[in-house]
Amino acid sequence: MPFVVPRLIVEIFDQPYFRGRRGLVYEPVRYTGYIGFQDNISSVRIYKGPNYASSPNYKVILHEHIDFQGKRLALGPGFYPNLHDMTYGFGNVVSSINFGSSLEVAGPEWGTVPLVVECYEHINFQGLRAIVLRDIPNLRDAQGGTWFEDRISSLRIFKGPNCPPTGARVIFYEHPNFEGAQLPIEIRPMDFKKEIPNLHLLYQDFGDIISAVKIEGWSSSSEFSEIMFQDEFDGIQMHPEWRWEDPKGGGTWSERLGYLEMRVEPGQDLWHGSPPGQGGNMDAPRLLQTISGDFAIETRIRVTPQLREHGGLLVWKDPNAFVRLEKTSGAHAFRGDVRFERHVNRVYSLVGRGAGLTNPRHLFLRLERRGNLFSGYASADGINWQSCGSTFVGMGDPVHVGLHALCPGNIPATTTRFDYFRIQRRRSEAALYRRSAQPSHAQQQQMSETQRREQLRQLV
Repeated sequence: MPFVVPRLIVEIFDQPYFRGRRGLVYEPVRYTGYIGFQDNISSVRIYKGPNYASSPNYKVILHEHIDFQGKRLALGPGFYPNLHDMTYGFGNVVSSINFGSSLEVAGPEWGTVPLVVECYEHINFQGLRAIVLRDIPNLRDAQGGTWFEDRISSLRIFKGPNCPPTGARVIFYEHPNFEGAQLPIEIRPMDFKKEIPNLHLLYQDFGDIISAVKIEGWSSSSEFSEIMFQDEFDGIQMHPEWRWEDPKGGGTWSERLGYLEMRVEPGQDLWHGSPPGQGGNMDAPRLLQTISGDFAIETRIRVTPQLREHGGLLVWKDPNAFVRLEKTSGAHAFRGDVRFERHVNRVYSLVGRGAGLTNPRHLFLRLERRGNLFSGYASADGINWQSCGSTFVGMGDPVHVGLHALCPGNIPATTTRFDYFRIQRRRSEAALYRRSAQPSHAQQQQMSETQRREQLRQLV
């Protein structure tokens, strides 16, 4: 089978909002019935492939009829959650898919692709093929079928258009949710691709046992570079922006010299249970403030040898829509690792995990929001970041952001220490948000001359 370097990679779904049966396309398909998607494509994700830069006007072109005939819809890289919308009017009508240059486009630019992983069913790159661009905690499909779980026998890995200059790494796992034996493969700065024609011949014999895939080595975006709020927890009083929420009163917090400490008693959790209503609660304490628009939030957690920390960053709309990026307790079933979780309509799902960060001296966590796309990152030094995954959650504005701590189940009480909390914006938007945060006239009258000068300096 010839090696193809795709310009665009298309992920198609037979239900809106990226649900249902899933397929991947990066070559023209003259009849979608050949791949099991005749007139039933309802949502699409389009990723930039490693060869995208050679033709930035390249688009995916969806056609109403076979052989690229009939009405057409040209889409660039982006998220298209519902092709039935009036904007597109193309739900359940696609019969062929082509690629080509076009100035027509609908939808926003989305996503970064550090590596492209091609997985093959048989050795020597034969049989069914799957493309992996993001962390996949379970290669079993949503309908219970095996899809590519325990079926991968050969691999190709090559650099994507957004590969960090320091390289990246793919880790293949024996079991779902990034558990079991691991097979790490490095892509160094001078590499373009790596091929493993037969996984059965490796010393670990990883053929037909891979159940999860993780792509590491991502760099946190430099897009949000302007600090709009920072609390180092070294003052006499808590910043007025904060609001303490503790539904059951089992948590405590104290602002100390240079860090914030949150203590939580056993049983305080932040999920609805599984199935919903069984074993969950919303009792975990959290420190929140209100915000709108796109942003990045960041914190640093002090990690002790006892691994009693269990908490992190929270973006909260309401109990039916929130995301958590957190360090878990060593006594918990997750054994101190970093987890990025999505909670929508009382259903929990794991977005991704940060590997190799169980017991660093300090742990940096970062959450970035672009519209309804949320991306999580973790780092041991605040310089080299790895992705914990991305997820799409419809929240709208405003949302509440901040810190949370919890103590799920019957594990011992937890103590989480945060060194700082930071909110960052795009530089182009910083002045707008500074203006909206100006104090009232009455507040300005109470300011000292020095405070007024500092306020004006920040606004300039």
